[in-house]
Amino acid sequence: MKKNQCKIGALAMILIAEFGFAQNRDSLSTKEQSIKEVVVVAFGKQKKEEITGSVQSLKTKDIANLQNGNVLQGIGGKVAGVQVISSGQPGSQPTIRMRGIGSINASSDPLIVLDGIPYSGNLNSIPGSDIESISFLEDASSNALYGSRGANGVIIVNTKRGKSTGLHVEADIRTGANFRSIEDYPVYTSPQDYYTAYYNRARIGEIARLTQPGAIPSGASPHEVGITALNKLGYNVYNVPFNNLIGSDGSFNPNAQLLYQDNWKKLIFKPGLRREATVGINANSEQVKSYTFLNYLDDQGYLIASGFERFGIRSNLDYTITPKLKLTSSLSYTYSKQDFGESGGFSNPFQFARNIAPFYPVFLRNDNYQIVYDNNGNTLYDYGDGQGPNGATRSYAVFENPAGNLQSNKSQTVNNISNINLGLNYEIFKGLDFTYNFGGYLENTRALQFGNTVGGTSSSVGGTISKESVFRYTLNHQQLLTYQKKLGKHNFNILIGHELNKIKNDGFSGSKQQLLLPNSLSFDNAVKITDLSGAGYEYAVEGYFSRLLYNYDGKYFFNANIRRDGSSVFSPDSRWGNFYGLGAAWNVTKEDFLKDNSVINSLRLKASYGQQGNDNILLNDGTRDYYAYQDIYGINNFGDDKPVLSLKKQGNRDLKWETSKNLNAGFEISLLKNRINLNADYFERKVSDMIYTLPLPPSNAGSYVKYGNIGDMINKGVQANLSAEILRSDQFQWNVYANATHYKNKITKLPAEQRATGLVSGLFILTEGGDRYTYYLKKFAGVDPTNGDAQWYRTAINPTTQKEETTITKNYKDATDYNTGKSAIPKVYGGFGTDFTYKGISLAVNFAYQFGGYGYDDIYRSLFHSDTYASNYSTDLSKTWTPENPNAVLPRVDLTSTNQNGNSTLYLIKSDYISLQDVTLSYQLPDGFPQQAGLSGLKIYVTGNNLYLWSKRKGYDPRASLTGVSDPYRYSLLSSVSLGFKLTF
Repeated sequence: MKKNQCKIGALAMILIAEFGFAQNRDSLSTKEQSIKEVVVVAFGKQKKEEITGSVQSLKTKDIANLQNGNVLQGIGGKVAGVQVISSGQPGSQPTIRMRGIGSINASSDPLIVLDGIPYSGNLNSIPGSDIESISFLEDASSNALYGSRGANGVIIVNTKRGKSTGLHVEADIRTGANFRSIEDYPVYTSPQDYYTAYYNRARIGEIARLTQPGAIPSGASPHEVGITALNKLGYNVYNVPFNNLIGSDGSFNPNAQLLYQDNWKKLIFKPGLRREATVGINANSEQVKSYTFLNYLDDQGYLIASGFERFGIRSNLDYTITPKLKLTSSLSYTYSKQDFGESGGFSNPFQFARNIAPFYPVFLRNDNYQIVYDNNGNTLYDYGDGQGPNGATRSYAVFENPAGNLQSNKSQTVNNISNINLGLNYEIFKGLDFTYNFGGYLENTRALQFGNTVGGTSSSVGGTISKESVFRYTLNHQQLLTYQKKLGKHNFNILIGHELNKIKNDGFSGSKQQLLLPNSLSFDNAVKITDLSGAGYEYAVEGYFSRLLYNYDGKYFFNANIRRDGSSVFSPDSRWGNFYGLGAAWNVTKEDFLKDNSVINSLRLKASYGQQGNDNILLNDGTRDYYAYQDIYGINNFGDDKPVLSLKKQGNRDLKWETSKNLNAGFEISLLKNRINLNADYFERKVSDMIYTLPLPPSNAGSYVKYGNIGDMINKGVQANLSAEILRSDQFQWNVYANATHYKNKITKLPAEQRATGLVSGLFILTEGGDRYTYYLKKFAGVDPTNGDAQWYRTAINPTTQKEETTITKNYKDATDYNTGKSAIPKVYGGFGTDFTYKGISLAVNFAYQFGGYGYDDIYRSLFHSDTYASNYSTDLSKTWTPENPNAVLPRVDLTSTNQNGNSTLYLIKSDYISLQDVTLSYQLPDGFPQQAGLSGLKIYVTGNNLYLWSKRKGYDPRASLTGVSDPYRYSLLSSVSLGFKLTF
């Protein structure tokens, strides 16, 4: 650490020596450049120097080359305080966390605001090339005006609008490939290695079992027990029978010849094509400025039959009707189709391809091991149901074959989204403006699940069709009155406003079985109805708000916001909440003692405090609870066609807002002609009245749940952004940047009933003084070298001494679950990068990182299973106990001891990583060459996203989980590389 500090200090001294005392040759002072920078904030824009809170922005150049169906998937490491957890599924919505954890049982998602109106859709409907800027509002003074929806931060997305007069056209065309970002966990790929490993699991298990008193041999010898286990596998891919495949010394028969082998992963995972084309048209006059944008994206996943397709059009218009009256509009339509490959259970292709033993065939084969075709010449697939060679059946995932099912089945969602934002601004008199904004969002979602009639579990019921249709609309009304006044050196900006937001959702779904035509997706093609249901909800939030912006002579700034919100989620008695934000900033460089300083170009000190609310309560299934204070009943049919009501959730009329009180204090400094810029903040985020499941009487028996306000929590941390211009000249510019965030999460209050024991939530425990993601596990105590048994610690009261003692046990059920003190929350996370330009050549490289947290690698644990079915093993099986390796660090793996790999601290792993997020190399052709082709400009570029990961274990990806727990069913992240052309006319 000291060496790193010395290096940073030396670099700073060199930069000061080189640039600090140079004469100012800029035609426009760097101070003026900084002052003129404008940032999008709540209900408007502010100069950067006027902001008293924490607001960060990404501009067009920061997001233009991101290759993500959802632009938020690509911002990891680019914004301090912001964590991004993504799936590899093209077009998927990432999980975003800003400055820690906002809640336990309510949502921690930030609010998305699109062109000034809260946006309830998925940002995969908006291409990154359509976006002018993205602002991240992280503190109370910045987001308090959004009241009940701003507690977890606000992300403001502004699309491009018309600018300069005349007609200007820009086209961007790129094509490339998507492929898997990281390799999967190393497992056995050779049938020989797998057969040997499986044989040894049975042999070693027998040896260990015989060490127990009174044990009776299961066979003539451990070797025979191993051979017997092999025979139960059914499929033999060698020309030698199982009995002769492995010798008594454990050696594999050298005369055995492989008859066939299929590669599941190569057939399921293939590079996918990525194509995108956008056209932006500026057509502007003195009175009318318009920007029309068209986009087409075909983003195929590396998992076969998965991908995301989108077509969208947007028209943004700014019309000056009279000098006092202005009209703005934003109209857009997006069609998108998302094909999913993820599913649960054995049919999930990621879990299946990882776990299927390497001797099981993909394609159906006859007794001569030749591939079988149907009457139309199509290849048939092996589902392990006895139709394969010699009638063999699978012991693993019978009736499943994702390589075949993905060709025939469908899991698809089609969205049609229309969005309209209208704004009317009238200047009543100089300084006083009235603005009316209206936002309308309409979404029709159609989901399809189709199971084929040929193979898989769906074939056993003659094929399945499930369809769902959901119509949702959001209406938003804003009335804003703004008054600006300058009195000498005093500057005032006062906003008074009202907002009403309504959401209505209505949908139905149905499922049928027994298809007549094997390939028809028509609902009438199936004859047996298995489910038909429908549901809907309505939600409204109304707010009255006001903001005061004041500054004196550009030196001292003050910001005060207040908002009163009412939410339909809560009962009328506790529906309304008051939220506020206060902020102050001091532009120190305006003072006489720094006014002409040649080293310090800008120095601002700032502080803010405020309170927001959270009404986004989540049910156990992850959906939102829009009726928190009301009892929710289900209507059931128990077979006699009579409707019966059953209580699903008990309402709580005393339930009230979760509240978040935010403190922010920091500084911004620019040095050496703005070559070095540092922005640092300290923040505290106290969450009170957290909503969680209440303990209910035993008579409930798990039939329903009830939520209440049970506890408090706090996030404390610091974040910093540092950027530096290493070189600056007419032809060559070189910049570097880095950001870092560190925070601690602590639960400060729990209900009295749980204070002593804590609340157990999956692999985690919630205790006062602990954090949200502290692991609660059995502690691994090593391996018994005599027989390979796994050992764990047990803490109990000694009945003789009446004192607490800790011992070692081999009985997993007797082992104690401990608060490990290890958390999934990293100590620090952020990003760094560099970009430089030489003449027309530019190169930008960006990284993301995190350090100091722990993950729980459940996938790795599952690859040391003791199941008798033929599931694959980790190649680290060589590190487990055997009679020949008694000092192994991993316990024995056999076919009977199912608790050997039970959940414990053995599978905790450091979640540190560094990720190469994106690289872009571009060349802007010099003037003259494009004009010969009728263009005003031409840029050629190569860009790649999500290119490499450095982490603790091959296969484990810490970026894919907020909790650090590896998910065997998750679509692993993908990488993209494209060649593109930007043309301007």
